[in-house]
Amino acid sequence: MPHSRPVSELMIPRNQWPQIRAEAEVAIAIKLLRIISEEEKLEHGQTTPLVLDENFNLLGFVHLVDLLKSVRHLCEKANEPCDLDRATTPVKDLVTPFAGSVAPNDSILKALDIMMDNRISLVPVLENGKLEGVVKLSDIFNLVAALLFDAPDPQERHTLMRDYRF
Repeated sequence: MPHSRPVSELMIPRNQWPQIRAEAEVAIAIKLLRIISEEEKLEHGQTTPLVLDENFNLLGFVHLVDLLKSVRHLCEKANEPCDLDRATTPVKDLVTPFAGSVAPNDSILKALDIMMDNRISLVPVLENGKLEGVVKLSDIFNLVAALLFDAPDPQERHTLMRDYRF
């Protein structure tokens, strides 16, 4: 059952999630995310970069929307390229702190409670204050859904897909 499973079983290790230095300028962050998304073929939901300080302490994350808002004014002139090099705001100024965190041995349900209470889909996993990884709502959902419904019967699967999916 999910209540007895530790977060570490679903955790995505920190080295498999985009991270940006807090002092990086927005222009650098956008360029890095472009490179990372192309080279590492990130899964849906893995594009929310974590922001860490120079001591590798987690400060929070930055919404892609906030990065784009900070450069929007640089792209308003028709027939001219965006002047991304003028996007010098440090990423730390756009950071959203996490609403909570869990430890690797905490229950998956503890992470789920943080997500439900704060309407978020990502919770950091910290050990002794250091980032170990993250856990995603979609991974918890898939685990719980598999426990509630695991239909090996192909006919039942077909009927559900036919009758209830557009």
